[in-house]
Amino acid sequence: MVIASGRTYPELKSLFSPYENRLVFFALDGAVAIAGGQRLCAFPLSLAAVADVLALLSVSGIRGAEFCTRDTVYLYARDEALAVSEEARLGDALRVLRYRADKEASPLPGEATAIPDEPVYKIVIYKKRGAEPFLLPTGTRAVYESPVVTELVRADVSKRRAAEVVCGALHTEPCNLLVYGDGENDRELLLWAAESGGRAVTVYGAKHELFSVTRYHTGNVADSVLYFLSEDDREAKKAEEDRKRTERIAKYKNHG
Repeated sequence: MVIASGRTYPELKSLFSPYENRLVFFALDGAVAIAGGQRLCAFPLSLAAVADVLALLSVSGIRGAEFCTRDTVYLYARDEALAVSEEARLGDALRVLRYRADKEASPLPGEATAIPDEPVYKIVIYKKRGAEPFLLPTGTRAVYESPVVTELVRADVSKRRAAEVVCGALHTEPCNLLVYGDGENDRELLLWAAESGGRAVTVYGAKHELFSVTRYHTGNVADSVLYFLSEDDREAKKAEEDRKRTERIAKYKNHG
């Protein structure tokens, strides 16, 4: 089973404890895939893109930015409220770094003006409502955007791409996939699974437009997984009955 999400790897491990070692995680919208604590594939942002976002922190209307690595989220906060809310959400995975545009001044404890010294896979930019729009760094795309938040990954990153890599590593075809989604960042993966003969399921609560992508819809993922598993059992049982019937007919003809 694969858990594909825009959340961080530490969040997903916590949500699915104690089963995390039996799952594959596509964290940060597919920017990194991990199984058993081992990285399967990863698509980090360029240093130039990270530096461009860091420079945005001096722009009026930007509250702060999060730089998501595999195990840690570095938050450069310009206001205390943002730091408090993210500490409550991310806990030990968060490193809060105070940012000042005045780089000539001596840094205070906890302040930083440098990018993390490890690969960054996703950036979340927090904006004040009504803030002026800004250009996305070259080589990035927004996987989510609202009046107060913009989430960026590398331009070629998606949950589908991570799924393609893992399917190749496992020597399996997309027709064997059972995929659930409820957000726009799931559309490409849902379409790929559906068009490849797999099972793609939209979860109730999604935007209306997403329901047209899939044949199946559900309000309860657990129940629908059991339904598909039982459907597989029924098909296997029917195939076995057909095989035995064919053998009986052949045996009867031979004796006739």
